Amino acid sequence: MKKTDSFSIDIILRHPSYSSGHISQALSVKPQGAHPEGDKGGVPTAQLSFFYASLEKGEGPLEYQHALASVAQFLETHTAFWTDFMVGHGELELVLNHALLENAKQGDLCLKLNLSPRFLAQLSNRGFGLRVQAWKGG
Repeated sequence: MKKTDSFSIDIILRHPSYSSGHISQALSVKPQGAHPEGDKGGVPTAQLSFFYASLEKGEGPLEYQHALASVAQFLETHTAFWTDFMVGHGELELVLNHALLENAKQGDLCLKLNLSPRFLAQLSNRGFGLRVQAWKGG
């Protein structure tokens, strides 16, 4: 990544009985988006509450490495919560968002992502899915 590459690391949680308020309080994270069980913007849905929050934002490789370390610590800190969440049939997803280079030319490397086996094992052991997304622009 070049210094101008922006990123965010987000978390998405779905659960049949945990409310977004309960999740927010347990993790000490304010959601950017949340729908209560059975509601998606006023439209009835499947019986899963939805919680979306940004854990880290930044630019460049050094900030990215620090952000990944911070997220790893966050996951470790809340180990008991993830276990209970999964036992209750919850769904966990970590989302890595990246902005692609705006002025990239044909053949330019626009995204290079290296995740350590330890970090990936930490996600897997806690039941997290991983989504990597790249967006044009910042």
